[in-house]
Amino acid sequence: MARTIPTDDVTDRSSPDTTRSDKENDQASARNRKRTSMASRPNTNKRRHLADRTSNIQDSTQPQVLSSEADRNKRYYDPDQDETERRWLRKGLRDLTRDLHDSRSEYLQAGNHGIQDTVKKANEYFDHVKQTSDATIDSRLLVSAADLSYKKTTQLSMGDATAGIDVDEFVSKCITFMRRGPEDSHAALASSTQRLRPRAAGRSQTDLEAGSDEEDEGDAMNWDWLGRSACFQHNARPPVSGFLLGPLSVQKRTRQQTQRRARERIDPSQAVRPQELQEEDLDRQETSNLTTMCSKINKLLATTQEQRMDIVDRILQQMEDPDDEVIHEVMDKYDIADDGGIPLFLFCINPRSFGQSVENLFYISFLVRDGTVGISFDSRELPTLHPTKPYAPIEAQKKGIQKHQAVFSLDFDTWQAIIDLYDRKDCIIPHRQEEQQTRRGWYVRLASGSVAVFSPVSFTPEVREAVDSLGGKLKYIAAPDMEHHLHLTSWKKEYPDAEIIGPEGLWEKRQSNPESKDTPFHHVFTKEKNNAQQKVTEEFDAEFDVEYVHGHGSKELVFLHKRSRTLIEADLLFNLPAREQYSLTNEAADSGILTKMVHPFLSASGNATWQKRFAWYVLSANDRKAFRESMQRIDKWEFNRIIPCHGDVVESGGKAVFRTVMDWFLDYDKKGL
Repeated sequence: MARTIPTDDVTDRSSPDTTRSDKENDQASARNRKRTSMASRPNTNKRRHLADRTSNIQDSTQPQVLSSEADRNKRYYDPDQDETERRWLRKGLRDLTRDLHDSRSEYLQAGNHGIQDTVKKANEYFDHVKQTSDATIDSRLLVSAADLSYKKTTQLSMGDATAGIDVDEFVSKCITFMRRGPEDSHAALASSTQRLRPRAAGRSQTDLEAGSDEEDEGDAMNWDWLGRSACFQHNARPPVSGFLLGPLSVQKRTRQQTQRRARERIDPSQAVRPQELQEEDLDRQETSNLTTMCSKINKLLATTQEQRMDIVDRILQQMEDPDDEVIHEVMDKYDIADDGGIPLFLFCINPRSFGQSVENLFYISFLVRDGTVGISFDSRELPTLHPTKPYAPIEAQKKGIQKHQAVFSLDFDTWQAIIDLYDRKDCIIPHRQEEQQTRRGWYVRLASGSVAVFSPVSFTPEVREAVDSLGGKLKYIAAPDMEHHLHLTSWKKEYPDAEIIGPEGLWEKRQSNPESKDTPFHHVFTKEKNNAQQKVTEEFDAEFDVEYVHGHGSKELVFLHKRSRTLIEADLLFNLPAREQYSLTNEAADSGILTKMVHPFLSASGNATWQKRFAWYVLSANDRKAFRESMQRIDKWEFNRIIPCHGDVVESGGKAVFRTVMDWFLDYDKKGL
């Protein structure tokens, strides 16, 4: 049964430009004319042999075969397709496209089958698509339907979490509003776009849709109607003169004077030789990187839990009706909590190293984030660890699983309290062999011949030899803050006549340790006295200026050796990485996860933005005003060299580095901080 093509809504008038613009029809007409001219030629060769006649009969069947193949191919491509069918096809596809955009919000609703119906209708029209220009319109409709279907799928699965208005929906509603506007010129003035298209303005909607190309039709939108009916009536912004005429005040342009500065030259003494890596260095870095350590700890946790649970089960099976107290004793003996997990502190806290305890907690936090380790609490509300398998994102969303973060602090005193509470001598995570690290101590020989040591390191025969090489008597031992004091007692035993210098509160802090208890302090700096009133001895004060920065969290003592213009400090300014201090070891200055995390905050290179923030928000948090006043007094000193406790020595340009790091305190009034 032949398919009847509806022609009620299609006009019989066709544009000559449309027919001529179709190159396929022109080519088909040319081929037909060529066939006609060839068929009309007279046959001049009247005498033919029988064999020739036979061959002619065979050749006459080939056009029939070609004709049948052409008819079969016209199912997909027909350059001679009827113009009426093409107009009907284009009108239907454009109607579907317009309805798809106008009903966008309705189609996005759950339970609406508008997109599905549009695709089904487009499939029916596709059976009549036999030319490339029509296929382009069909593909454009299919792409729009696919985009809308994707948006609907996302909205149904994830929820509509967008804020504000839907731009696509707003534009589609504006287009619909303009298309439905009045065509009467008295109702709305013709816009500049419409005046440029007088022919298109007088055509009806059906004529516009029946055209062959959208580019020749224009947008057919009444912009003037949108402006008068929607925009002007709801625009609450008043007109101002500056909007029309520009700014009322004109600033006179002046030439900015540029200040010429001397060319900055790099100090050759600051050059650092590149580090040479050997094969064993690469192997050591590979075994100590984050991924490898986390994988080892994850396997260790699973193996430890499995082995110890088997031991506990075998022991309990050998007992006859053990009570809860006995069960807890057996589980505590083998480091198993009553919920079947491994206690967090027994697994991570290393009694031999505070630094490795912190690193172990970092590794566990990464495993918890990845979902391979879970944290729970036993009956005593203590955290326990359990090996787990991470959920897939879709499965986690269905089950409503969410990730939570918990932050807790671990300082040295808390670490020591945990060790005393559990009475542990080892850790489930094995202790990692630490490379020998260098520490910096400073020795100064005074003009009188006496020797002063600052931030003393562990006393060894090599250290004694270095002190004796100065050729004087060690008379002063200075602890520059509340942290750099661990070896004061050993030095005092070797040099009983030496006088200890330190900040207030340090002697009281050392009384809690039996090894450092009762070590006498001879010169204690307090905040009640100003720096001019606090003296050490005449020979010491002749060589050094001292600033007690009691606003510092560690109560810093800063020394200036006036003869060498050298600033000596402990935790006031940092210059990481400490390549000089690590040069005598087999470990790189920037190795270790904690070191990599701290380096950006404690670097003095460039503008030192992060160290500025560290000094402002951390070091001076106790008393920022007192800290600022101390920095301003230090800035008045004349020094060119800085010896920090952490990092490389600043051999030259130390004053500029100090001003860069402490810029927020020195320019406090200018910056309005």
